[in-house]
Amino acid sequence: MLEQLLRWKILLGIVLIIVLIGTIHYTSLTRPKISFLEGAWRDALAPLQLVLSRAQRFFRQATSVFRNIGDLQRRNKELETLVFDLQQKVFSLQNHKRENEWLREALDFVSDMPHELLVAEVIGRSPSNWESTITINKGHKHGVASGMAVITNAGIVGTVINSSLYTSIVLLATDSQSATGGLVQSSGDLVLIEGDPSNAGMMIATPLGRDTEVEEGDLIVTSGLSRIYPKNISVGEVIAVEPREYELSFAALVRPSVNFSRLEYVLVVLPDG
Repeated sequence: MLEQLLRWKILLGIVLIIVLIGTIHYTSLTRPKISFLEGAWRDALAPLQLVLSRAQRFFRQATSVFRNIGDLQRRNKELETLVFDLQQKVFSLQNHKRENEWLREALDFVSDMPHELLVAEVIGRSPSNWESTITINKGHKHGVASGMAVITNAGIVGTVINSSLYTSIVLLATDSQSATGGLVQSSGDLVLIEGDPSNAGMMIATPLGRDTEVEEGDLIVTSGLSRIYPKNISVGEVIAVEPREYELSFAALVRPSVNFSRLEYVLVVLPDG
């Protein structure tokens, strides 16, 4: 009895497997029509499939967005670094260009000067309001000493007041403690040039003779009588003239030929011999 029941179970199992294989084969074929149950089952699953499909697309797009954000941030940092490097190169090229232009002009100026000139770079400025000075990168080691004149191809700068081995302090011509002899280029009349204490960055020219005349627009140059500056170095332009002492004297406001706010290189006048 048990053996007969076992044979029927085996036979039933074989039949079910054959039916299942046939069903799978049948449903896998492309058919123009489907059964009612198959259609109903498909329609019942459609909303769930839609939700799952949309969720899958959302997460795929979100993952792509986050991945793109990371790539964009990394690329943005790379571009920022590249822009910074390019800006530094541009600034460096501009500095080199400006330096070359200045040195070229200075070379032409030096070739026309009877004195030996030493090129120095401005490396510091005085923060004090009591004294207008600059620091240059040349000192005793280079032959610089107190009392030497400092100029540029544009005009006078000042005089060296003290030096270390590798640096020197220069008192600017616009400082109120500075004074030098000058003359009116158009007439040759002598004047005294001093820093103007009431107008920062300007100078005052006062006459050394009763018949001296100065007008707006006159160019003041060094007289060569002070034994500091060589003769005929530009000092500045007269921009105003104020009469003094019942118009028997005057004070001329002089705008320096040198732009002290943009001073980068200077020339130290070395003594002859």
